[in-house]
Amino acid sequence: MPLDYGASAPPIPPEFADLAEQEDAMVGETLTAVVPPPEKPYNKRVMTALTMAIAEVASLMGLDLGAGEYTGPTDAMDPEMVRFLAMIGAAAEEYGKPLPVKLEEIRGDSELTAITAAIKKLASDADFKEFLSEEVPESEPDTELPDEGGMTEEVEEFDFASRMR
Repeated sequence: MPLDYGASAPPIPPEFADLAEQEDAMVGETLTAVVPPPEKPYNKRVMTALTMAIAEVASLMGLDLGAGEYTGPTDAMDPEMVRFLAMIGAAAEEYGKPLPVKLEEIRGDSELTAITAAIKKLASDADFKEFLSEEVPESEPDTELPDEGGMTEEVEEFDFASRMR
């Protein structure tokens, strides 16, 4: 599933683009290890439908994923597909409508079909689209100190001299 950000992508130096691709690949490989091998190869239609559903949600995020078609059964999911599934799953959970199957529970086509249906439903949900377009406020670390009367730490006196004897 090649990732194409289109003409709206901000220009970045090639070395940073290479580092970002390497980081994405590492994340994808790590997440792929979470998904157990299927009981039998995934059906090409199921994989193609899942790819198209992921592309629909990615377009809501402003990403243009090349929707590819699978030509035959496959024994494993592409790391980039797993990475996007994890990302969509996290967004769906935060939105309040988690995907019906967790990555580590995927065993075959039936689980992927359930995930595909849920992703398609999210893609057509106007509120989900609005949710994805909301700006995430930058969080600053909490630097407030507790009130004087609030939490106080009791200091235990320790006699160093007695320890030296």
